[in-house]
Amino acid sequence: MSRKVSIQTLADQLGLSKYAVSRALSGKTGVSESTRTRVLELARALGYRQSTPGSAKQTATTTQPAASESPFALICMNQLNRGEPHYWQRVLSGIISGCTEQGWHHVIVSPSLDLPGKEITPENAIAPHLDWTRCAGIIVMGAFPHTVLQTLVQTGRPIILVDHQEPLLNCDTISHDNLEAGITAARYLMSRQCRRIGLITDDGRAASFAQRKIGIELALNHFHAEERKEISFQAWNVAYENGDWVNKLSATIMQLPADERPDAWIGANDDIALQWMQKLGQMSVLVPQDCLVIGIDNVYTAATSSPPLTTIHLCKEELGQRAAQALKRRIERPGTPKETVMLSTTLIPRDSA
Repeated sequence: MSRKVSIQTLADQLGLSKYAVSRALSGKTGVSESTRTRVLELARALGYRQSTPGSAKQTATTTQPAASESPFALICMNQLNRGEPHYWQRVLSGIISGCTEQGWHHVIVSPSLDLPGKEITPENAIAPHLDWTRCAGIIVMGAFPHTVLQTLVQTGRPIILVDHQEPLLNCDTISHDNLEAGITAARYLMSRQCRRIGLITDDGRAASFAQRKIGIELALNHFHAEERKEISFQAWNVAYENGDWVNKLSATIMQLPADERPDAWIGANDDIALQWMQKLGQMSVLVPQDCLVIGIDNVYTAATSSPPLTTIHLCKEELGQRAAQALKRRIERPGTPKETVMLSTTLIPRDSA
């Protein structure tokens, strides 16, 4: 039996208003190109067809797709990351590009973090309006609770995890080498004769932050063991999502004797480093004259900050493209051992360090 798909159906799936969906479908202004692309891709996947002018309701009927229709890749993206332009949107653009290269459409969904019980199928729990017969596989962006990932596995589709590792699941992973990023940042600062290194991080936010911290500690403890006694290291754990972390940390630092304050700072990502560098200026601490600052990410604004931020480059678009390639490989070779692919990082020296 066919099922009806309305503008409200599309809006509910995408987390948009009916107005925004209607504007996107009709080609009118008032929505961004990225939003329009998302709407059109989901409409295509659901078999949505706009009604003819003058009809009473703007609904459409989905029918069983022809065998020649292109499959789609289901992209699961945490709702909290959808508006983040510097990292996740760039990874997403790489995934979409990679899917296009493989001849797939794509559908972006944000599965609920509190999935219902076993009374419904995994497919209905994740995306009840999709035609799952056309789903080639699933690409999961970032961290999701284990229960959500387990539900995705139960759909029977191949799954690729992007920038998140889950050892309990038999899934391929595409990630950055965050250990290498931390090692590179620390070794670079040591090569600049820094001896009091501070890290600003958020322990509970992301596994990548924890891995970068471990990389820094590895560099300090193993690569320069003979100098370790001369180098002090301290990590400050802040509530990154709370904008007040900058003022709280500055108050803590100002209470330290001048000879105990870091002469170099590492931000767990560029945004942290850029915010802290701005605050240092307000504290009359000059960068790089009084201390050095380095970030990890290489976001666009890092090159235009004052001074330009030294950072560790992460290949965000390439990360997404490799995820699509990994999905194709998993489809073609389903019985092979799971893989973890780490993309290497690159130091970008600029004026801040």
